[in-house]
Amino acid sequence: MFGFESEEELLKKFAWSLCLLALALCVSSLPAMAQTSFFDDLGTGTNVYNCCEGWTVSGTGILGTSFTSANEFTAGATGSVSQIDIGIGLAGGTNSFFAALYTASGNEPGTLIAQWDNLSSNETFGQCCNLVDITGITGVELTAGTSYFLVLGPTNLTATTFMAWNFNSTGATGTDLYATSGCQNGSGNGCSWNSNGTQTIGAFDIVGSTGQTVPEPSSLLLLGTGLVGAFGTIRRKLKK
Repeated sequence: MFGFESEEELLKKFAWSLCLLALALCVSSLPAMAQTSFFDDLGTGTNVYNCCEGWTVSGTGILGTSFTSANEFTAGATGSVSQIDIGIGLAGGTNSFFAALYTASGNEPGTLIAQWDNLSSNETFGQCCNLVDITGITGVELTAGTSYFLVLGPTNLTATTFMAWNFNSTGATGTDLYATSGCQNGSGNGCSWNSNGTQTIGAFDIVGSTGQTVPEPSSLLLLGTGLVGAFGTIRRKLKK
C-alpha cells in the first residue's frame, strides 16, 4: 500500500528546504573584511624595484662592519597588518636577516611593534623581482597619518650576512637611518643611529584589513525575491 503526502505536508517540507538554502547562501555571502594597503612603493612587471642599488644589511663577518637599515614611512590607513613584502637580495655570505616594525620617535625608531627573525631571500642582488613575503601577521595595528620605521638587519652582530635592501623604483623617499652596532636582532632601543637624511627608501609594501566590511545588500535582496517567487510558483503548481 502506497501513501501520498498531502499538499500541506509537501509545502511544509518545501518551506523548510527553502529556509535551509537561504541560510546556507546567506552564510556563504557574508561581507568580507575590506583589504587595504597601508604603504606600497613597489613597482610592477619587471620593475618591481631597483635591481642594482640598495641599502646594505650585513654583519661584521664579511664587510668588517655591521649595518642595520631603517626606513621611515607613513601609514595610509588605520587597521590590522596581515602581510609585508620586501625587495631584498643576497649579495653574499649567509642568507639570513630580521625585519622589524617600530614606532617613530624623534625621527628614529622608538618602540618595537613586531619582529620576524631568520628570514631569507630567494633573489640575488642585481636581479629582479622576487620578494620576501612575511605572511600570517596578527596583532599589529597601524594608524593612518602616523610615521613608523621598517628595520632590516643581520641576525647577530658578527654574522656573515651581506644583503642589499633594494631601492624602490617608484620614487618614494623618506628618512633613511643606519646603525653599525647594537641594533642586531631588533634591539632597537639604545641603538646609535646615523642619518642619511631624506633618501630613496627600500622597496616594500604593507597590507592588511581596515576592520570595515563590504556589504552586499543587492545580492541578499535578489536572493529573498527569488525564494519568494519560487515558493509561490511551487504552491501554484501544487494547486493544479
